Amino acid sequence: MNKIYLFILLISCTVTTYGQEKNSAMKFSIDHYAINVTDLQRSVDYYQSVFGIKEIYNGTQLDHIKWFRLGDQQELHIISVEELNLQIPKGVHLALTTANLSIFINHLNALDIPYYDWPGKKGAVSIRPDTIEQIYIQDPDGYWIEINDGEKRFK
Repeated sequence: MNKIYLFILLISCTVTTYGQEKNSAMKFSIDHYAINVTDLQRSVDYYQSVFGIKEIYNGTQLDHIKWFRLGDQQELHIISVEELNLQIPKGVHLALTTANLSIFINHLNALDIPYYDWPGKKGAVSIRPDTIEQIYIQDPDGYWIEINDGEKRFK
């Protein structure tokens, strides 16, 4: 009988250890965000002028795909496709954070790029209940991008 208890104890320790190792290995971070576009150069120009992102090595080495550094470790992959029929609601969006939203809004105004609050009012800024300010813009293919001042949460 003691051998059975010992066996059960060993199995439960093994399962617990395996579960802990599995959970610690299951940590994630954002690697990249990929979008399909109809005009590669137009989208590249847009993202570079609006966000000042730099092109990086394209691991696919395919001419219809461009990779860009987005943040410290993340990337944006822009992929040219023949045809694109997007109908993306604003709730599906890429969200970027900046230290100074008002400087970014001035930059958008200089580029004549419209921005909206969450309800859709042009030229307005939303303030969430946690006091984070946010705006939304659309790229040339209709993808929504949220820009917020959430960096202040980490200061």
